Amino acid sequence: MRSPVFIAALLVAVLLDSAFLQVLTIGGARPWLFPVVLAFVCFNASKLAAWWGALGMGLLYDLVSPTPVPGGATIVVVGPNTLGCLLAASAAIPLRGVVFKRNPVAVGVLAGVLLLIHQVGWFASWTVRGWLGDPVPWIVGKVGAAMLGSFWAACATALLGIPVSLLLDRVERWWGFPPVGSVARRV
Repeated sequence: MRSPVFIAALLVAVLLDSAFLQVLTIGGARPWLFPVVLAFVCFNASKLAAWWGALGMGLLYDLVSPTPVPGGATIVVVGPNTLGCLLAASAAIPLRGVVFKRNPVAVGVLAGVLLLIHQVGWFASWTVRGWLGDPVPWIVGKVGAAMLGSFWAACATALLGIPVSLLLDRVERWWGFPPVGSVARRV
């Protein structure tokens, strides 16, 4: 995988996720672009490149998404998105042998599932921090509503993933992924 292409795609995903895709929110269901890129990378890159991609994606999302805490302040916590992306990659990498990577519906649905898995890691890391006395980014007693919001966001992400995966398939040769039959592609 060519790192400059991955970094450019990641920066575009961060830019669109943080600025533009909020416009597409319907009834609290906000689509995300990073799970689509993560699914695309996990399906096509070698295992090592997919792991490094998930780690870099999670770190970048942790750095650009400050969390509001009581008192009106915001903090940057490195870990919740990183753990979520690595957890999602650990689910996606074994699946690439059984999923048709050129099927945009499969990539879209997997992107939604990856967002749900990411959210499990995100909620788990924040819950542990809450047990240690740190503030959590949701209202106490409303975690069920936050998790339901994550489900609807995953559904919206799956719908967004279909056209985005078509676009990513068109530029796949730019990424420099190893050929399908090579040693790097074996699961």
